[in-house]
Amino acid sequence: MLPKSWQELLDALTLESNSIDTFNRISSVKLQEDIIDICINEKRYRDKLLNWIIFTQSNAKWVKSASRASKFRREGNEKFKKCDNAGSLALYTQSVVNAPRDSEELSLALANRSAALFHLGAYKECLQDISLALQSDYPTSLHYKLHVRRGQCLAELNRPKEQIEALQSAQKCLELVKDMPLCKKASLKRDIETALAKASSQLSVDSTQNTFDGSEPFQIPVPTYGENERFAYASIALDLRYSEGKGRHVIANRDVKMGDILFVERPYAFVVLPAQYKAHCHNCCRTYVSPIPCWECTMVLYCSEACRQESWDQYHQWECHGGLELLHSIGIAHLGLRVILKAGPLPKLKGSYMKLQKSLPQLEDTYGDKEDNYRAVYHLMPHLEDMQHQDLFQYAMTACMLTLYLSQCTDYFKEEANSLSPADLLQDRKSVLCLVGGVILRHIAQLVCNGHAITKLDISQPENENQEVLMERQVRIATAIYPSASMMNHSCDPNIINSFYNQYLIVRACKDIHEGEEVFNCYGPHFRHMSSPERKDILRSQYFFYCNCRPCSLSGQEDFHERFSALLCLECSGPLLQSSDSAHHMTCSDCGHRQSFSSLAGATFKAHALFNEGSMALDMGDMKEAVKKFEACWNLRQRCLYRSHKDLSACGDQVAKCYSMLGDYGRSVECLLRCLPAVEEQFGCNSIEVANELQKISDVMMCDVSQHGQGSAAYLEKHKKATEFVQRAKQILELHYGLWNTGLQDILDKEQQLKQMKM
Repeated sequence: MLPKSWQELLDALTLESNSIDTFNRISSVKLQEDIIDICINEKRYRDKLLNWIIFTQSNAKWVKSASRASKFRREGNEKFKKCDNAGSLALYTQSVVNAPRDSEELSLALANRSAALFHLGAYKECLQDISLALQSDYPTSLHYKLHVRRGQCLAELNRPKEQIEALQSAQKCLELVKDMPLCKKASLKRDIETALAKASSQLSVDSTQNTFDGSEPFQIPVPTYGENERFAYASIALDLRYSEGKGRHVIANRDVKMGDILFVERPYAFVVLPAQYKAHCHNCCRTYVSPIPCWECTMVLYCSEACRQESWDQYHQWECHGGLELLHSIGIAHLGLRVILKAGPLPKLKGSYMKLQKSLPQLEDTYGDKEDNYRAVYHLMPHLEDMQHQDLFQYAMTACMLTLYLSQCTDYFKEEANSLSPADLLQDRKSVLCLVGGVILRHIAQLVCNGHAITKLDISQPENENQEVLMERQVRIATAIYPSASMMNHSCDPNIINSFYNQYLIVRACKDIHEGEEVFNCYGPHFRHMSSPERKDILRSQYFFYCNCRPCSLSGQEDFHERFSALLCLECSGPLLQSSDSAHHMTCSDCGHRQSFSSLAGATFKAHALFNEGSMALDMGDMKEAVKKFEACWNLRQRCLYRSHKDLSACGDQVAKCYSMLGDYGRSVECLLRCLPAVEEQFGCNSIEVANELQKISDVMMCDVSQHGQGSAAYLEKHKKATEFVQRAKQILELHYGLWNTGLQDILDKEQQLKQMKM
C-alpha cells in the first residue's frame, strides 16, 4: 500500500536505507551526481519512486471539460441576470478555466466574462477577454456585440480614436449578420452611429487621449545611488567581498541612510504556493481580476497572454498534464526542479554544468547577470557535506524521483536522445540522468539556506459588523531564489528590511550603515522574535554556522526575548526572570533583586481565569460582561506581570476591542495607547509591528473624531492626534515599503480623509 504523503514515503525509505548501508555510501562520495547514481540504481528505491509518480499522475483533476465549462457558464448567466456581477465573474472564470483550448465554449465564456468585467468597471481586463474571445471560435454572428463592448470600454478609458475603430468594426460585423430582424438591426445601427458621432466629437475636442493600459500600476523602484554594473541587482553603494572567515559578504562602500534601497532583484525562479494559485499569476506573482488559464490544464492561471507563453516556454510544458499534483507533494524541492528548467533545454544545462564545474565563484570580478543568472545560482553554497545523513538521503531521493518524472512523464530528455546514436544511447542516458539528478539535488540543498518567502500584507475584514478595525497579517505567497540578495550574511539584528512588489525583492536599509560596515540580512531568527538558544539552534541546524552577531555575543542580550513573558519585580518594576540557581526565587534582569514568585504565580492563574471568562462573554456577544472581566484581568496582570508582558498587551487589546464594538471609541483609544509602549520595546520604534499598531489606533481614532461636532475643541484636538498617528505610521511604512503596499495605501487614504474632515 502506498504511503499517504511524500514525506511518509521518504521516512519509510530512510528506515529501509539503514539496513542496506546507503547512508554510509552516499556520505563517502563527493560529487552530487555520484550520490544520485547510488540511489537511482538501487532497484527497490527506483520502483517505489516510480509507483509514487504513477499514483500522483492518476489524479485527473487537471483535465479540461467542455461540459463543466458549459455548466459554470450557465450558472454565471443566472447570476448576471440578477445583477450579481461579482458572482457571475467567479463562475465565468471557472468556465474559462475548464473550457478546452480554442473551443467555442472557451470563446463564449470569455465573451460573457467580458460583460461582467465591464459592469464591474474592470475595463482593461474586459478588453483582454474581448480580444481572446475574438481569437477563439466565437460565433461570427455575434462579433458585433464584442466590438460594441470594446468601444464602450475605450470610451470609459478616454481613448476615442481606438473607440472609433472598434465601432467601425462593429458596423462591418453587423452588416454580415443575415438572420436578424430588420427592426433590431436598424436600432443597433442607430446606436452605433450615435456612439461614433460622440466619439468623433470627443476626438476633435481633446486631441490627447489616455494611452495607459494599466499593465504596471506602480513603477518598480531602482536602487539608491544607481545600479551596480559589477553586482547584479545591487546598489552602486555596495561591494561584494570575500574572506576565509566570512565567505562572500556585502559591504557598504559609502554612508548609507535609513530608507535607502540597496537591492531590487528579480528572482531567478520562484513557485507560487498551491493555496495562492487562484489569486496570483503563476509566472510573475501579480494578483489578477480575470485570470487566463494554461492551454492544457486547469491548475495554473496567469495575468496575461505574455506570462502564459513565457511560462510554457521556460518550464510549464514539463510541469503540466498532471505534473503539478506530484510537485505539490514535495514542498520547496519543486523550486529546485524549476531552477533547472529555467536554466534552459537539457543540452544548454549540460554545457553550463561543464563550465561551472571549473569556475571558482570567490575569484570572479563580477557577480550576477540579469540576462542569464544561472551561474550565480549554481555557485550558491549547497552545504551537502554539512548535512545530516538522513537529510542528505531524503533530498537525494527527492532529486531521484524528480529525475525519473522528467524521464518517464515528459519529453525533457527527448532532444538529448535524438542527438545520440543507438549504441551510445543507453550508457549516455544513465550518465545524463545522474547529471540532471545531481544538479537538482544541489539546488534543493541550496534552497534550504537560500530560499526566500515572497510575502504580501493581507487586510481582512472585521469579524462582525460592529467591529470597525481591519485586521492585518503577512501571508506567504511563493518561494523564490534571489542569488544577489543571498550574498548578505546573517545577523539576528539586521540593518536591512525586505519587502516585495509582485516577484521583485526590494531591500532597504532600516538603519544608517556607515562606510565599510557589513550589510546584514536576517535569515529568520530575529532577536526581537526568538530567544538566543532557539536562534542558535536553528542557525546551526539549517544554515550550518554558529552565530556570533551582536545580540548573540553581547552580554545582557541573551534574555531579551524573555522580558516579554516575565513577572514583575516588586523592587523596580523590571522583568523578573527565572534564576538558574533556585527553583523558588527569580531575579530581576534590570536591578538584580531576588524574590519569591509564588504569590505572583497565583495572581497570574487568577488573571488567566478572568481572561477566559471575558473571552466566553465576548463570544456570546455580552460586551458589558466581557469588558468587566477583561478589565479585572488587566488590572490584576498589571500588578503581577512586567509592563511589556505579551499577556498584558493581549488583555489591553481585548478591552480596546470591546469598547470599540460598544461604540466608545475614546476609551478604546486610551487602552490601545497604553499597549503601544510594549510593542515599541519589543519590536523597535520603526518596526512593522509598530506601524500595524498605529494603523489600528488610527482606525479607532478616526471613528472617535467623527463622534464629535466638527469645529469643537474636542473634535480639533482628536483630529490633531489622529493626524499625528497617521503621519507616524506613514513614515514607517514608507521606510519599509512602496506605494504598492496595501497598508501604505490605506494610510494615505486616511491622510486624505483627515484633510477633508478638517475642511
